[in-house]
Amino acid sequence: MRPCAVVPVSACGGSVADGAPEAWRPRFHVTGKRNWINDPNGPIRHDGVYHLFYQANPDAPFWGRPRWGHVTSTDLVTWTRQPMPLSPEAGAPDADGCWSGCTRIVQGRPAIYYTGVVGEDDGRVESVCRAWGSADLLLWERDAANPLVPGPPQRLRSGYHRDPFLWQDDDGWHMLLGGGTSGDGRHGQVLRYDSPDATAWTDKGVFYSAPRWIGTLDAGEHWECPQLLLEGDAAALVVSCQAPAENRPLLHSVAFTGALRDGRFDGELDGKLDYGDVFYAAALFRDESGRTLLWGWAQERLHPDRQATLPQAGALSLPRDVRLDDGRLRTHPIPELQRLRRGVLDRDARDGSVALLAQSELAATFAGPGHGGWRLIDRDGIARVLIDVDLNCHCLRVAVTDGNATPHLLTAPLQPRGAHTVRVFVDGSLIEAVADDERFVTTRAYPEAGAWSHAQIVADPDVRTDLVGEWALKSDAIRSG
Repeated sequence: MRPCAVVPVSACGGSVADGAPEAWRPRFHVTGKRNWINDPNGPIRHDGVYHLFYQANPDAPFWGRPRWGHVTSTDLVTWTRQPMPLSPEAGAPDADGCWSGCTRIVQGRPAIYYTGVVGEDDGRVESVCRAWGSADLLLWERDAANPLVPGPPQRLRSGYHRDPFLWQDDDGWHMLLGGGTSGDGRHGQVLRYDSPDATAWTDKGVFYSAPRWIGTLDAGEHWECPQLLLEGDAAALVVSCQAPAENRPLLHSVAFTGALRDGRFDGELDGKLDYGDVFYAAALFRDESGRTLLWGWAQERLHPDRQATLPQAGALSLPRDVRLDDGRLRTHPIPELQRLRRGVLDRDARDGSVALLAQSELAATFAGPGHGGWRLIDRDGIARVLIDVDLNCHCLRVAVTDGNATPHLLTAPLQPRGAHTVRVFVDGSLIEAVADDERFVTTRAYPEAGAWSHAQIVADPDVRTDLVGEWALKSDAIRSG
């Protein structure tokens, strides 16, 4: 790897404006050109180009009638914005929103399968729609046959019937839709449809369901964004759990692992995909090399009055490598992320702290009994984030007290071992921490002073710290087309 240049402290930038500080803005995570984004949709690699779509409302920094946004990349690091492929159309089955779905190649043609929505609340109808794409996936046209599935089956007695995920095997095409039960004891479930041609679909019933509570995990009342990973005889089903009555109704993305038997999924809870408090709506796909990649939506945690001042609200997580290993779902940072590095952070020889830029990466290994980690300190000199590895109980903790959102403590269990390596990606207000290249904690921190100042390693006397690196990262990874 080529040696990095030292980046001076003066490169921090990020002045505080009347609204949200510019330094809160993510620069190497995918955001909308302006205003709101949420779920990642339809990732695919076609003719050597990665295409990543997402839900978008370019009119305000809050959720609104969704359209689809679109970015492309050849390296999974630098992304180029493309024209929006889908927008609601008056009188069409998607008049009130083009919701989540997937992208597939059907009979040699790119096709987006998505949820078309008409109406609101209890009167909402969620149908399966399709759009056909040009060879370069930049131009899209609705299928005249829409909706392919006009709404949920009558037996469902629930309006939740969304987010198509398709796969093909020797028996034809199969589609999963997220949903939930009605009445008492509501819980999530996934429905399955089959088709010989990916156009005419037959309802095949419930693919998988689970109770609201699985031990101490709240699996929600409804499931969204079902995703299926198949590796030989093993399978992983990923869903995102929603509980409408909760203060934060979008709870988390979870995985179940097992196998397909007689057209149904048979498995048990594997765990959360991310132990933070903003990761949701995971989307995955397998590329030509056999590697499976995953993205999630990183939500905001601000009061609505402050969120209203954001130029961009919401972001997509960094891509992660997903594998089924001995019946467990494992997620890892992709090696391409090293290409984000543009220099070594400047270190203060007096106290050993490092100048923390708005786009930075920290990595170290901590060994021995006790605690080790970092304090992230803002320009007021206040430690707003504590990232701590507990080497006694083997867990990663991230504590945030930033003054702009409710203080929160997040904990991720780790596999017991003598040492733990932690990487921390800081991108404005968005923080992704990963321990041992497999356990993720994603959260938001909005320093009151607007920008980060420096980071300090903190460790108990008996803890050995081996510094892996401290890098400045690209601040221009998302580009206009």
